[in-house]
Amino acid sequence: MSLPLKVNEILTDVINLLKPSVVFKDIFKFYQKQIVFKDGSFDIKGELHLFALGKAASFELKAFKDLYEKETGVKVRSAVAYTKKDHLCDDDEIYQMAGTHPVISSENIDLSNVFIDLISEIPEGDTLIFLLSGGGSALLEMPVEGMSFEQMRKTHQELLSSGLNINEINQRRKEISQIKGGGLLKFIKTTNILQLITCDIPNEDIFDVSSGPLLNRSLEEHPKTILTQSASSLLNKISASRDYIVKGVYDDRIENELSKISEDLPEKGDTYISGGELTVALPENCTGLGGRSTHFVLALAKIIYTEEKNKDVHILSFGTDGTDGPTDAAGAYINYNIFKENEDRALMFLENNDSYHFFDEVGGLIKTGPTKNNLMDVRFIWRDDYR
Repeated sequence: MSLPLKVNEILTDVINLLKPSVVFKDIFKFYQKQIVFKDGSFDIKGELHLFALGKAASFELKAFKDLYEKETGVKVRSAVAYTKKDHLCDDDEIYQMAGTHPVISSENIDLSNVFIDLISEIPEGDTLIFLLSGGGSALLEMPVEGMSFEQMRKTHQELLSSGLNINEINQRRKEISQIKGGGLLKFIKTTNILQLITCDIPNEDIFDVSSGPLLNRSLEEHPKTILTQSASSLLNKISASRDYIVKGVYDDRIENELSKISEDLPEKGDTYISGGELTVALPENCTGLGGRSTHFVLALAKIIYTEEKNKDVHILSFGTDGTDGPTDAAGAYINYNIFKENEDRALMFLENNDSYHFFDEVGGLIKTGPTKNNLMDVRFIWRDDYR
């Protein structure tokens, strides 16, 4: 199956809007000893060090580094990025590390120790700019005293399949970690820190992005922090460019949102867009393959395509980082005809939590590769305009 032109237009629009170089150029002006932004400025003391953590780490660090060095003519002292495997950028001047995600591994613990050692080498009189995006909760980790790696790995795995929302999951992660919830600060000598956050949390709680390695509500003082991107800012940009209707950012259980969405479908010619991370509770010993987006698309199709009046409705959902769960796909697309022609198999795959293999069969998988960013999932539902 070839994807409709509108699907390719949407993918192109979203990926272009996600580019860190575009985002940072709109937000910052760079001077040798100062960075200026809309609501203020930040002074650079001593030499400048760039550290980045998360799925977008390498690409964000490269974009920031390139803009700063081009506009100031000053080289940064060090540049370190710790990201997910297959999310590295092409830049030999950046020390890059890649760990497993979303499942934590012993390799991640080893890489975390390297990352901590390097960030602890920054002199007290220098400046640290810390670029944080989603995904760091699995990447950067150090168990609390007395907890083995196997105990931590099991807890992480249970949380991923628990059906809890990301805020609840990250709260539990903070309780078993020496790094999360501001714990990384104790390894950093300098206090001249600017943190730039790309938020993948539905309620935009910056304390929960990658479990907040530099942030804790109990601390009296926090590093200067700027929210550079979020799901809502992305949706608003998409809406402004295409006149789509923003429906919101959701972090509820998938069953609840499916009910709401199926009762509020677009009128002819309209496109509804939403974002967030819907939670899917998996059964024990689940052998199916999929992610939030492929599961959402197939589950909504099952609900709305029971009625022929919805035969002109299209469903698309994909992860803005280019990854949907533990798969090589970003998400999926479906329409009425695809579902009806394969209805029995669609229901079987959905029952088995195996949405990936259904869409692999019918040709509805969305594959973008790494997008250089991470702002949760985006969902598009539109109805054809037959005039």
